[in-house]
Amino acid sequence: MRRIEIAPPPEADVAVLSRNLDLWPVLREIVDGWRVVEVETIQSPIGLLDAPRIWRTMRGKGTSLGYASMAARIHRSGAKVLVAVDQTSEVIEELGRLLPELHQVLIAHGSIRADHLSMHRITHRENRVFCVWGHSDAEVYRTLGDIAVDCQPVGSLRNAGYVRQYPLHQPRVIHHPVLLVSQYSGADEEQASSTRKRDQILRTLKDHVRRYCVANNLPLTIALRPPASAPHAPRQVDAERRHYERVFDGVRLNFTDPSQAYSTYLASDEADVTIGVPSGALTESFGRGNKVLMIRQTPSTGTYYGFPIEGDWLLTEPTYEEFAARLDKLRAATRADCAAQWQVAREYVVANAETDSPIELVRSQIARALSSAT
Repeated sequence: MRRIEIAPPPEADVAVLSRNLDLWPVLREIVDGWRVVEVETIQSPIGLLDAPRIWRTMRGKGTSLGYASMAARIHRSGAKVLVAVDQTSEVIEELGRLLPELHQVLIAHGSIRADHLSMHRITHRENRVFCVWGHSDAEVYRTLGDIAVDCQPVGSLRNAGYVRQYPLHQPRVIHHPVLLVSQYSGADEEQASSTRKRDQILRTLKDHVRRYCVANNLPLTIALRPPASAPHAPRQVDAERRHYERVFDGVRLNFTDPSQAYSTYLASDEADVTIGVPSGALTESFGRGNKVLMIRQTPSTGTYYGFPIEGDWLLTEPTYEEFAARLDKLRAATRADCAAQWQVAREYVVANAETDSPIELVRSQIARALSSAT
């Protein structure tokens, strides 16, 4: 049941989606100093003063009560800029249609792969800028063949929030010989007979890691999945731990605490080598100059687990022998040497990964949008 709001929203410069603020605390720092109106996307309330406008928008623009209520709240507040994360792409697109005069500063939630765009593609629109992780992301959009959104490679905001809170030290102290970043997805991952490419790669990866740890008598740390895109389901963490205890039977295991902010980032910075598929956490760790080993799918099968640049940090559906040889090579190298040798590739994928400058770069985009709108 939607609630009715009698009082008008506060006067604002910037509108932010409440769900984004819940899952992206760094956004509060990004909009600090501007007047902000929060917009609820689930059962958005109806402003009593805006009832006529909401009705006209629903009839004239063919939209839902929820979207008409969101648009009316932003309009009533006087906000000139919407700041949002690209995971809420449906909301972003509809608000862009209903409020074409509203400037949008959008933030990429991860490194962009072509296969991801069916879910989170951001289209070109006047007054819209898309803050992406690196030039590799801008290149994906540039090759779409139509008018691509204005991409500004600024870096990862979550990574920037982490670096601001935990400045990188040189050298970094090693506490974990090998760290595996979990991609656990519940029942889907338990099906050993699954023929999905995602499941095949994860099974192969875990089998290779187990064989290597047993052969080298190495302990293994698992970075459990944090509630980054949604809150954890009941008992999800317990199920995830049990899964890895079965998979890595015979290996000495340690687990991160996913309730701790930035637990995967911290563990990766304290690991000798971080292993996994080319997820956001692995990509950001690569950007910060850590030794990583990413397992991607064969490019001809898609880019869901893809990565744009080949190098010692990457293997494509390897045999165990290939995996073990590459991991041996990485363990024998120093982090400083790898960071220096990989610098160009690192910066291409994640700009400014060793500093908190992406926060100010996004703030400058908001300031520019506000200036253009007034």
